[in-house]
Amino acid sequence: MNKKKYTIAQILPALNTGGVERGVVEISKALVDNNFRSIVISSGGYMVSQITRNGGIHYDLNVNTKNPLKWPKIRSELKRILESENVDLIHFCSRAPAWIGVPLGAVLDIPIITSVHMRFRKSNVFKKYYNSILTEGNFIIAISKHIEESIKNSFPKVSGKIKVIHRGVDLDLFNPININPARIIAQSKHLNLKDNVPVIVMAARPAMWKGYQVLIKALSKVKHNFQCVMIGAGDGNQKFQNILIKKIIRSKLETKIKLIESTRDIQAAMILGDLIIMPSLTPEPFGRIVLEAQALGKIPIAFDHGGASETIIDGKTGFLAEPFKVESLSEKISFALSLKSQKREKIGEFAKKIVSKNYSHHRMCNLTISLYKQTIAEHKINS
Repeated sequence: MNKKKYTIAQILPALNTGGVERGVVEISKALVDNNFRSIVISSGGYMVSQITRNGGIHYDLNVNTKNPLKWPKIRSELKRILESENVDLIHFCSRAPAWIGVPLGAVLDIPIITSVHMRFRKSNVFKKYYNSILTEGNFIIAISKHIEESIKNSFPKVSGKIKVIHRGVDLDLFNPININPARIIAQSKHLNLKDNVPVIVMAARPAMWKGYQVLIKALSKVKHNFQCVMIGAGDGNQKFQNILIKKIIRSKLETKIKLIESTRDIQAAMILGDLIIMPSLTPEPFGRIVLEAQALGKIPIAFDHGGASETIIDGKTGFLAEPFKVESLSEKISFALSLKSQKREKIGEFAKKIVSKNYSHHRMCNLTISLYKQTIAEHKINS
């Protein structure tokens, strides 16, 4: 058996659902598979079992607190963990954990990588200072070119430290061949779908900026027959749901649009869709669901901004609508619904090839691990 390589610690607020969390789980598994030791530190969550099942070690620590008065005690506990595990590199995936742990890099002589998963908006001096902690590492991972530009605009002096590593899709999970009929039937019942009617899927958390209302308005202008399931909208509070229900009724779409609770089998749910829509009003930092749709051979439609502009080739792997324009979104949906099955399949097959080549989670993990090794090597030379 080969000698263990390096010990890497990833630190994030919690391990519940989300793109950041999935990335940490995937990288942890890749580290173990490549004979590294993987340490993950968070306040816990249902994805902890995935870390330990794949051979990583998890520590529960309240690194998600934004209360500076609690940071010194947590920092002391974190220092003890990093020393006892003989950690070679720390990767901070969020601001609060970074504020707690970044000072330990100098104290323990451990190199640091940070990753930025959200846009740095123009904000007041205090918010900019709070964001600045993610620029303190040896390198900064930006999850898209869109995020890279956001960092450069706010902190131009750190441009040389930024490495773009796109988030990746698990091509085993999002592979139509690996989704058995029983799962598809179960999801069809969960979504209460009609037979022989095109299915439009929107899967997002219940937040208005995700574009629920603009999609309802766009669908009201679509003349083709369709059924739309808004997966995740059913998780919203009653006020949120009531706003959407009233808009659906006013648009006379109550027989065509359903608000559905989120599902643990999003792969089977998406395979039932003909179109996957991501109508986010605020540019998505990356928008993994667009790539997941393409990996399944489905046609994604999104506004032409943020990460979607990088991950959809308009007309070839999906469609991009003019940002915020209801008419443009409606036109793209109508055009996609009008496509013959042969043309849809051609778009889907090309999309699968592009995702496999450029956006697999294996590629993301390999690039991240290569950066870990580079950072450790450079740190040793400079120490």
